[in-house]
Amino acid sequence: MTSRATRLRDPGQQVRLLPHGHTPREVTWGHCWQVGTPAYWIALTRETCTHTSISDSPVRHRLGGTLAEEIAACVLGGHGIPHHVGLAAFKAVRDSGALSPSSRKPVSIADVLGKPIRLEDREIRYRFAAQRSAYLQMTLDRMHNDPPPSDALGLRRWLLACRGIGPKTASWIVRNHLGSNDVAIIDIHVLRAGIAAGVFDRAWNPARHYDLMEALFLAWARHGRVSAADLDAVIWSERARWPAGYAIIGAAGQFRVKTQQR
Repeated sequence: MTSRATRLRDPGQQVRLLPHGHTPREVTWGHCWQVGTPAYWIALTRETCTHTSISDSPVRHRLGGTLAEEIAACVLGGHGIPHHVGLAAFKAVRDSGALSPSSRKPVSIADVLGKPIRLEDREIRYRFAAQRSAYLQMTLDRMHNDPPPSDALGLRRWLLACRGIGPKTASWIVRNHLGSNDVAIIDIHVLRAGIAAGVFDRAWNPARHYDLMEALFLAWARHGRVSAADLDAVIWSERARWPAGYAIIGAAGQFRVKTQQR
């Protein structure tokens, strides 16, 4: 009979991930009860989405109702901005009418972001107000003159041509708006989880290896038979709340985690 100590040390099977356009990568899959392994994140994703009432909606990760709103939410909530601050800034801009082309009283995004923003019971100042408002306005202007394509990879290429939008933000917009499983958001939480799981090499970084890391992430989701969008959202939610990667495990061995937005 296998001892508990031996079972805990069991690394599980070796799995060959097949990233499209890149060299296959051998990873130790682990078990669903081994926190941080590839198997753990797959199990957590399955459990989370099974117990989410909106699990059948392909666009359940949306922050905005339109593409313009989704771009605004992701641009304003990008690098250097805490999630709750970015969301508050987005809501302030959206509610001002600055994102609506039919607004009777044109409102400047810069003016909205330049003023204190209400956050729960206090007011805050949005960092990078001038820079982010300029990037967002340029992107919205381009949408009017050069409508973006509707397919996931085409939309991302269009977004990447916009000033101030990099691969992570472009992928975030596409994932949210289209519910696409053709892209991955390689942010700090996904990066750390992927390295700890052995899916990514520690020497890689998104600035130089985004395509490779994205392809491996999508292969990871395919092998686990889960939505790449859901896997990304669950990793972000878990890692954002518990940076060390700890999960809550119920008495019956079932995982519970509330999926949040970025």
